[in-house]
Amino acid sequence: MAGLAWRPGDGRRTGKPASCGVSVRLDPGEGDRDVADGEDVAAGGRGIAATMPAPASLRVAVSNRPARTSSSALGVRGRLLLAAVALLLPPLLGGALLLGGAYTRERRVAERHLDETAHMLALAVDQQLGQSQAYLRALIASPALAQGDIVALEAQARAIDLPKGYWFRLAAASDGRVLMNTALPPGTPLSGGQLGPNLRAALETRRSRVGNLFNSTVTNQQAIALHEPVFRNGAPAYILSLVMPSTEFTQLLTDQQLRAGWIGAVVDRSGVIIARTRDPERYVGQKARPEFAEAYAKQSSGRMPGVSLEGMPTIVSFRRTPSQDLVVAIAAPRDELGREAWRGLLLALAGAVALFALAMGLALRLARGITYPVEQLAARAAALGRGALVPTETLGLAEADAVAQVLADASQRLARSSAEQEEKVRAAVAEAESANTALFQAHRMEAVGRLTGGIAHDFNNLLQAVSGCLDMLLRRAPDDRSRDLIRAGMQAVDRGAGLTRQLMAFARRQALRPEPLDVADLMRTMRQLLMHALRADIVLEMVLPQGLWPAMADSAQLELALLNVAVNARDAMPNGGVLRFVAENVHLAPDQTEDALKGQFVRLAVTDTGSGIDPAVLPHVFEPFFTTKEVGKGSGLGLSQVYGFARQSGGTVHLDSVPGVGTTVTLFLPRAAAAPRRPSAPAEARPADRVETRTVLVVEDDATVSATVSASLRERGFTVMQASRADQALALLQDGDTIDILFSDIVMPGGMNGVELAKVARLLRPDLAVLLTTGYAENLPPLEGMRLLPKPYRMDQLLDALDALDALD
Repeated sequence: MAGLAWRPGDGRRTGKPASCGVSVRLDPGEGDRDVADGEDVAAGGRGIAATMPAPASLRVAVSNRPARTSSSALGVRGRLLLAAVALLLPPLLGGALLLGGAYTRERRVAERHLDETAHMLALAVDQQLGQSQAYLRALIASPALAQGDIVALEAQARAIDLPKGYWFRLAAASDGRVLMNTALPPGTPLSGGQLGPNLRAALETRRSRVGNLFNSTVTNQQAIALHEPVFRNGAPAYILSLVMPSTEFTQLLTDQQLRAGWIGAVVDRSGVIIARTRDPERYVGQKARPEFAEAYAKQSSGRMPGVSLEGMPTIVSFRRTPSQDLVVAIAAPRDELGREAWRGLLLALAGAVALFALAMGLALRLARGITYPVEQLAARAAALGRGALVPTETLGLAEADAVAQVLADASQRLARSSAEQEEKVRAAVAEAESANTALFQAHRMEAVGRLTGGIAHDFNNLLQAVSGCLDMLLRRAPDDRSRDLIRAGMQAVDRGAGLTRQLMAFARRQALRPEPLDVADLMRTMRQLLMHALRADIVLEMVLPQGLWPAMADSAQLELALLNVAVNARDAMPNGGVLRFVAENVHLAPDQTEDALKGQFVRLAVTDTGSGIDPAVLPHVFEPFFTTKEVGKGSGLGLSQVYGFARQSGGTVHLDSVPGVGTTVTLFLPRAAAAPRRPSAPAEARPADRVETRTVLVVEDDATVSATVSASLRERGFTVMQASRADQALALLQDGDTIDILFSDIVMPGGMNGVELAKVARLLRPDLAVLLTTGYAENLPPLEGMRLLPKPYRMDQLLDALDALDALD
């Protein structure tokens, strides 16, 4: 409620002493900026290079403050100024005291007026309640009520000419059961009712009581009720209530015509706003601030500073109504109280300032004729501080002329020094701008990666559902033509899966399988593949030195990255050329790469002799879907896969290009701590007539994927149980049914992911085989020995993975 609560204001004053002595100043052109001793001039941080453009000039300046002399006596100008201040200070202080007293009196008068207004409003609200109580007592005196004839009583109640929105309600004193309600049409069945706190209080105190604000379900508006207990033979018989809309009290406050800017409000016992002059639709029904509620709970009247619900600082005066425990409050803006006194104070202050300025002007005019030579020296010292040349004209005073000559010589020396410093600062600014550009590009690539990773994740689930459906159709195809069409669809799914893998690679959300790799052996194995990807007019060269470290990376993704680089190089050499692969061991320091990598890495540099890349295009080459090729000749995902793979592997990728000369793409992969493992023997082919007896629990929140995978497994003889959430899967595991394999998605709703489900399942069933799957590898928890099948997968891949679980067991 506006004006009915307060919070203490606070203010802070901070200060920093001005720097004296020598400083460095940058002149960017239209304005000056002084940089105090010790401020960072290097690139970055809050230094000059991070906040200023390339400066037009750099000058070394001295303070404009006149140099101290060895004498402690005041000069002529200082003595004249001190005399003027001494003459003006007593009358200024006396006037300030008088104005302060006037302001205090004016404020007290305004506060008394605020209190009187609150008191009068409380009486008006009480009078309004008194009129309502008269309606109740007139109806209580009815013989029909004494005889218990509710029908006759209701007829009399409906005949009373009540204000609009008012209605009677009669309840039994024993249990609060509603006996009459004139807001409803005659004959409407009545139900419900109970003895609330206010009804019980009216019975216990044997006097009328105003209830709290409530939302009436009958009239669909906010209202309050005045309850009057009815006794027969000394015992409580009924409670007769008159319900009044809260708008009646808002209108009552509005009719008082408060001053502009003042806010009036009425609050019930529970601290809820019943009526308000400003924005009643917004604030009626809300709680008053706790500070205000605490204040009127302790005292029946008072005044305090506060802040309105609109955020306006106010002074609040409140009064409790004489006959009921309603609180009426008036809030006035703080700056309005004592405004006239402030106006007089400001006028007097302006006159004092004008008088003081006049006195100072006369004193300065008198001093000028005496201090002219000294001022000229000070002006020339200030010119020296700004970097300007000091004039050599004489001042008519031998000592002043000697000092002027020294200043002129110093200005020449400083001009030469400023040129050198300006060049250093310009270099620092250029370095800072380069660092800011690199940081912006890194943030931009990260944002694009998040977007593409999210799209690829959703697309993987769609591809998985399509792949499962096509697999089921293939098994049911009646002829070769149908099977060829289905296989074409499956090939399209594979191409879509390839695109999503490249998107996930750029976004660094693919499920990598890093392992120690013999890079030289991998590249020799790839030679034939690369030759097929290139043309006959391109010469392929490989430089693979002895003693090359093993790299820690996913072999399949590394092969794809090198192939993507090779294809881009081929397209950049339409007339043929040389494609050269060079591998070597490197030690990186943080300042050697933009990514601040540190440690031992295997560097793979791929260089072509093609057309090169336009410098304007270079910042975008790693962005997904960006390509300079014709429509239909490039997806724009090749280099984005290389970028994502390198960063997710713990390394990075750099691209250098010179138009007309060629391009070099350099991959940095971290050195593996262990030696490469030898390839294992190929797994035996799955028998076509194998009879399955295993039971698989499929846990997948995507209904389409779950249905297609489960149906395919059942066709191959598996017994399949399905669950869409981890808690459902745990319930099935605890039922005691035979379950051989848990096949679960990792990302699921419900608070428990697939990895956590597998850990709990193994505690319940230690012999349970577990296979996990996911189409989204960001923030993947440690699998701790569990196998992972990335989405989208084909059914033969799923069957091979399930068979591999048996081999592992």
